Amino acid sequence: MKLGIMGHGPIVGWFLDAVAHVKTADAAALYNRPQSAAQGQALAEKYGIPAVYTDFEAFLADETMDTVYLALPNSLHYEYALRILNAGKHAIVEKPFTATAAQARHLAELAREKKLFLFEAITTCHLPHVKKLKELLSRIGDISLVQCNYSQYSSRYDLLMDGELTNMFDPRFAGGCLMDINSYNIHFVTEVFGAPEYIQYFPRMGVSGVDVSGAAILQYETFPASCIGAKDSASHSFAMVQGRYGNLIIDGSVGPSPSLILNLRGQEPERFQLQSAPSHYCYEIEAFARMIAEHDYQACDVHLEHSLLMARLLEEARQSAGITFACDTEAGHE
Repeated sequence: MKLGIMGHGPIVGWFLDAVAHVKTADAAALYNRPQSAAQGQALAEKYGIPAVYTDFEAFLADETMDTVYLALPNSLHYEYALRILNAGKHAIVEKPFTATAAQARHLAELAREKKLFLFEAITTCHLPHVKKLKELLSRIGDISLVQCNYSQYSSRYDLLMDGELTNMFDPRFAGGCLMDINSYNIHFVTEVFGAPEYIQYFPRMGVSGVDVSGAAILQYETFPASCIGAKDSASHSFAMVQGRYGNLIIDGSVGPSPSLILNLRGQEPERFQLQSAPSHYCYEIEAFARMIAEHDYQACDVHLEHSLLMARLLEEARQSAGITFACDTEAGHE
């Protein structure tokens, strides 16, 4: 998989750190908008990326890459993914996939029509500890409750309180806690249990008009799941699935899911350490590279359907809380 890289934020650096450890992936080119040219050049020099562009059409025309990793602000995902697919390149789109469900459906339709691979870059769905948790569910009996908390204080919240608006908390860029940190929790719950009957979001709103923390409730037929996320405060992060005979715990945020614990009533805890890769991002990159190399459209489609579900749930959650973005009115079809 020969990658073109778009963006220069921290997550791009983490992604490139992982690419360096994946034998089936290489970074071939990098694009940043002209106003971010210096940051792009610094990334290219650090990671040995041979081609650097500030002209997007020239970047897309680079034949040394077959797949583009898109990590621009949330509101730009749909527009640029559309152009990537129309240029005949595979696309890896950072979470959240798109701002609206209609945009996600359009991208999926186009990728399927063109026989291109389209992925959402969400680590949770590819991690060995999450897969193992799914295998162990039957051991804890009937599920009664699911709890997730991913809270991490953001330095950009300090900037917001000082009057400086960054992409993270800007409704023009589809920002907010739900679309960022809490989406990991919802990805985890839906990866394990599928679509809920409904979702409702209870946010703490910031001064910019988007949420800075909040709780999403996903109601399933026989149990509720709570997904708590915060960027205005911090706590221990975890995910816990409670059942009649015990519980399963991801001890840490579900993004990396660093460890898994099985607690059965009356027994010693059983701990799992199954993730030996240098970075948890390695697992998704390896999965994407394998699917492309093996032309495994069926596996890609499973993940794509999950991303379509997530786009719908995030939009429904926002609607339940009255959170709107400027890009909500963008067409989902050309």
